[in-house]
Amino acid sequence: MKRLKEFNISLMGKWVWRVLEERDSLWGIVLRAKYGEECGRVRFAEGVGLIWWLHLNQIRLGVGLADATWLVDNIVRQVGDGRTTLFWVDLVLGDIPLATSFARLFELSKNKLATVSEMYTLGWGVGGEAWKWRRRLFVWEELLVGECVERLSILVLQVSLADRWVWKLHPSNKYTVQSAYTYLTAVDVNTTEDFHHFLWLKAVSLKVNIFVWRLFLNRLATKDNLRTGHVLDVSQVSCAASCGAVEDRDHLFFKCDHYGCLWLLISHWLGIDTVLHGDLYAHSYQFFALGGFSKNSRTTFSII
Repeated sequence: MKRLKEFNISLMGKWVWRVLEERDSLWGIVLRAKYGEECGRVRFAEGVGLIWWLHLNQIRLGVGLADATWLVDNIVRQVGDGRTTLFWVDLVLGDIPLATSFARLFELSKNKLATVSEMYTLGWGVGGEAWKWRRRLFVWEELLVGECVERLSILVLQVSLADRWVWKLHPSNKYTVQSAYTYLTAVDVNTTEDFHHFLWLKAVSLKVNIFVWRLFLNRLATKDNLRTGHVLDVSQVSCAASCGAVEDRDHLFFKCDHYGCLWLLISHWLGIDTVLHGDLYAHSYQFFALGGFSKNSRTTFSII
C-alpha cells in the first residue's frame, strides 16, 4: 500500500507538470478560465474547486510527505529571454526564489508579478526604474537592494531562447513518473503517523490545518530555518521577544517567556494546573491527554 501511494503521488505530480508546461493547450485554457491566472499561468489555489483540483494542490504542497517541497524544488524555471519567468517568484538565481531570499524587498515592491524581461528592460541596476517601492527605503533596505543587484549581475538573458520548465531529476529535463517514484521511494514518505491526531480536523479552517502540518514538519519561517536557507545570517537569529535565545520552533511556540506563556493562559482558561513540556511532540501529546479518555474530550483538546 505504501508503494502504491508513492506511485499515485508520482502520477499526480505529472499533472502538476502538465498544468505548468502545457499552458496553451485547450485544458490549460479551461483551467485558467476556471481558477484564474497570473502572468499567463493557471493560479494554483488551495481549498477551492473540484476534488481533483484540491488533490492536485495537496500534491503540489507535499501534504503528508517527509520532503514537502519535493515537487516545487525539482520543477524549476530555466531563464531564456525572461518573458514568461516571474522575477520574484520563480527560481531565477540559485535554489531559492528572490521573494524568499529578499523577502523584505518583495514585500515592499510594487512589481510583485513582473517578469524577468520587464525588470531587465526597466533597469535593475542600482537606482534603476525596475525598483518601485511602496515607500522610501531605509538604509539597511537599500543595502539589500545592492546585494540583490550584485547577484543579478551574473544573469544573462538569451533573446533567441524561450523560458522553459525543467525537471531536475531526469537527464531529459522532462518530468517522468519513474524518476519521481524513484525519488519518493528513496525517502521516508509518510511522516504524519506520529501526529495524525492534530491534522486535517474538520472543525479547523484549512489555513490553520496547513499551518499545523507545516509546524510539525518544521517548515515554518522561523529564524533558524531562514538561517539554514541562507535568508538570514547568524547575527539575525535571536528571538523577536529579545529574550536572547535562538528562535527555533520549540522556543518560539513553547519555551519563550513572552510567547510561550500563551499555554499558561489556555490552561487557566480550561481550569487545569499543569506544567507543559517545551518540546513540540511531547507538549502535543501531553496536552492531548489532558482531555481524558472520552473521544469527544480528546477531539476538543486536539482542536484547541
